[in-house]
This record gives sequence, structure tokens and C-alpha cells, in this order.
Amino acid sequence: MTSPKRYHRWALTLKPLLPAREVAVAYLGECGFDMFEPSSTGVVAHGEEDKVDTALAYQLLNEIKAFARVACDPSVVEQENWNAQWEEDYPKVEVRDENGALRCTIRAPFHLSATQGMDVVVSPQMSFGTGHHATTHLMTASMLELPLEGQTVLDMGCGTGVLALVAGLSKAKLVLGIDIEAHAVSNARDNLAKNPAVSNPVRFECGDGGLLSGHVDGKFEVVLANIHKNVLSQDMGAYARVLGKGGDLLLSGFFEGDVPAMQACAEAAGLQVKGVKVLEGWACMACWKPA
Repeated sequence: MTSPKRYHRWALTLKPLLPAREVAVAYLGECGFDMFEPSSTGVVAHGEEDKVDTALAYQLLNEIKAFARVACDPSVVEQENWNAQWEEDYPKVEVRDENGALRCTIRAPFHLSATQGMDVVVSPQMSFGTGHHATTHLMTASMLELPLEGQTVLDMGCGTGVLALVAGLSKAKLVLGIDIEAHAVSNARDNLAKNPAVSNPVRFECGDGGLLSGHVDGKFEVVLANIHKNVLSQDMGAYARVLGKGGDLLLSGFFEGDVPAMQACAEAAGLQVKGVKVLEGWACMACWKPA
């Protein structure tokens, strides 16, 4: 039997919170940590044990001490233990529009069904995308402003599949979710089965931006990408190529301070920026491809 993966879990307390949290996430992202849970006092960083460079991580955290107090509570957890922790404290997430109307509820299977708006069921199982993170919340809110019905949608870095499910429940014609982690793809497929109201085709594949080479230009009318900013920058050209003329691209996974650089990257790929939403220091950029 294959041993469960082990993950570093570093709980950081930062004072003052900003910009220390933004810097900590950027630094730790360069050290192998790939999932971050913001809190009111700092951030919790997760990364696979064999992919995290702990020596470099400690070195970079020491640099933050030049302008903020940093307390780090490191631990190593097995995959099953993390799953149990998610289920132990997993509140449902409500996404509302600018007028306060409830548009979407993202919940675990053990929560009661939503009685208003869209009802999305997600079990995380070590994958990113529960709605609790500001970027997922921003992406969901932005998606609900788009006319997704009848559209072809691509979800890059799909994680739990939550954004693909929102698209499917919005009656998108076809949805493709891609994630580099095999366990995330398996999790997304499981979550699809938990949402029987999705009636049109939704499928998930394991891979990275390289998979897009197998798709023709302009195949998708909406592209979603909630990934680390370095991946967004690297694959921006591929997103723009598979996005149809007049199509929408939603980007997140980066901080408000990264918006100018991300805008320049999008414009260099022939896209135009329509607007930016910000929540808890994180940004979501809405772009479109001129006809």
C-alpha cells in the first residue's frame, strides 16, 4: 500500500499583518509551499514534504523580520489528518452580489442544502478551492456576473473543481477542468458526482498548460485561471490562444500589488483588462479578447 503523502503545515502570525502576509506568501511560494489559508492574524502555508525547501523558507522569513514580527508554528501532517481537519471545521461559504443578494452557497455534503441561489457541494480532500480562500470567492463572484449559459469553459488549476461546478450549474455547454495534481483531478471528479444538478458535460484532466496545445485556437468562450502568478505569467499566451474572440478570461491567485504586472502580461498577450476586484489583499482580474 502506498504511504500517504506528508505535508508541511506552517502557521504564521504576522504583526503588522500587511504587507507581511503578501510577502510571506510570495516568499514561501518560491520554497515549495503551494496552498495558503489567510487568517486575521497571518496565514497558514501548506506544501508537500519532499517539495519544500525548509532552509530557504526560514531564511526568507527572517528577511520579513526587518519590518514585521513573525511567529512560525511548523508541523508535518499526513494527508488523512489534513482531510479530517478540513471536515472538523468547515463552514459553508456564501457568495453575494453587490446588493447583498445570495447568489451561491459552497458547502460540504454534511451541510443542509441551500434554499436560495446556486447550491455547490464540495469536499476538499487536500485540494484547493473550497470558497473559503479569497481568490476562490472572488472568482466565483466574478463568474456569476458572466452569461455562462451555453458557453464553453476552461478551468485551469481546477483543484476541487468548484469553479468548474459553478460553470456547470450555470448551464455552461461544456466545461473542462485541468490540474497538475492527480489527487485534485480525482477529488474534482468525486465532487462532480456530488452535484447531480450539473447536466451538461464537465470533465477533468491531469496536466498543466501544455495540455492546451491539443486544443484549437479560440475553442473556449470563457477561461478561468486561479493559480500562482508565476504560472499565470508563463501560460498567459496559451490562455489567450484558446480563448475565442470576444471571450472572457478571469485571473486570480495574486495580490493587489501584483495587478500592474499581471495587467502588462495580459495586454502583451493581446487581452484587455475590464476590471479588478480585491478581497483581503488578493485580486481577481477580468479580461477579454477583442473581437
